[in-house]
Amino acid sequence: MSGRAPRFPANFDVMLRKGPEIFPSTICNISVGGACLVGIDKVEKGQQFTIDYSFGQTRATVTWTTGKMAGIRFEDQLSDSGLQFIRASQSYAS
Repeated sequence: MSGRAPRFPANFDVMLRKGPEIFPSTICNISVGGACLVGIDKVEKGQQFTIDYSFGQTRATVTWTTGKMAGIRFEDQLSDSGLQFIRASQSYAS
């Protein structure tokens, strides 16, 4: 039995902030512990960001990257209501 939290498909735009830099990205899958982001480059494993959602923000660390995709681990687990909000929302990058 895996200790990994269940992942759910998503299409939710977020902004990643690191100091003065801002990186737009889209969450393509989500769990309470982390997410997969698409449409992002110039990030490296181990980097920390603040992720801005429409309902708040959280800190996260990049755990892997490939091309314009990155996996992140949230510093604090996402609340159940936050997870459900992202799963239910559909936003599309311009």
